[in-house]
Amino acid sequence: MSSIYFSVVLPAYNTPHDILRRAIGSVLNQTYPYFELIIVDDGSEPSLEPIVKEYTDERIIFIQHSENHGAGAAHNTGIKAAKYDWIAFICHDDEWLPNKLEICVPYIENNYPQYMFFFHHIEVIDDKQNIVAFKTANPKTGNYYKIFLRDYNKDIQTSAIIINKECFDNCGYYDDDFKNVFDWELYTRIAEKYDFYFIPDKLSKYYYSVIGITHMDNLESINNITEMMLFVKKYKNKMSRETKLAWCFKLNSFVSYYKKQREYSLMLKFLSTSIKLLPFNFINLKDILKNILLKTEKQ
Repeated sequence: MSSIYFSVVLPAYNTPHDILRRAIGSVLNQTYPYFELIIVDDGSEPSLEPIVKEYTDERIIFIQHSENHGAGAAHNTGIKAAKYDWIAFICHDDEWLPNKLEICVPYIENNYPQYMFFFHHIEVIDDKQNIVAFKTANPKTGNYYKIFLRDYNKDIQTSAIIINKECFDNCGYYDDDFKNVFDWELYTRIAEKYDFYFIPDKLSKYYYSVIGITHMDNLESINNITEMMLFVKKYKNKMSRETKLAWCFKLNSFVSYYKKQREYSLMLKFLSTSIKLLPFNFINLKDILKNILLKTEKQ
C-alpha cells in the first residue's frame, strides 16, 4: 500500500446538481482509494447539503459557509481542514478521470521531496461536448516564476494540481483580494520558492462553461479583469525592466480598449498603472501615444 494519502478539495457555489454530482462521482470512483473529499459550499442558495447527503461514503467531509466569500476563501477553508499532506483540487464543474490519482502517485513517490507541486495535462470540453485544444504553451517540469510574473497563467488548471502542504505553510494561502485570478497569484508565490513537476497525461476534463468563474470570457471575469492591475501593483518590485515593459504593452492595450468603449474611469486606471510601472520610460510613453492618439485619429 502506498504511504500517500490525499485531501481532495472541492469548492462549490450554486452548482447545478447534475454537474456537482459529476464532480463528486469522479472523485469517489477513483481507482486509488486513499483520500478524503472535502466539499466546501461557499454560501449556495439553496444549500448544496442535500446533494452531498445523497452519498454515504465516509471519506466525504462537508463544510458550509454561512455566506458567499469567494472562490479563494472556499479553497482556503478546504486546505485548512485537510488532514493529509497532499492537497488535490477539483473545480465544481470539472471531472477527474478514474485513474488520475493512481497515475499521479508514482510520480510523487519518485520525485518528492525535490518537487512539491505537481500538475498534469487536461482535456478541454466545450459547451457542445466537443474536445477542443487547450490554449497553452508547452508545459514542462521546471520553474514558472518568471513566466507567471510576465503573464496570466496559461499552463496550469486548478483541477490538475497536487500540492504538498509545505508550499502553503511557506508561501501562504489564496489571497482573498483576488476573486478571479486567485490561482495565478498563488502559483506565482509558490513558484518563487519551488519548481513544478509536469505529469504528461490527460487526467481531468475541464468543462468550458458559464459557471466557471475563472474562465476569462465569463462576464464576471471580464468585469474583474482589472485584477491584472492589482497583480502588477503587488509584484512590480520583483519584475525586471523587460517584464515591466511587457506588462505596460498589455496595460496600454486595455487603455485603448476602454477608451473605445467610453469607459473612461477604467481607461484612466490602466493608464495610471502603466505610467507608474515604468515612469518616464520613452518606449512605454511612445506605446501609450500609439494606443490612444493614433487610434483616435483613425476613428
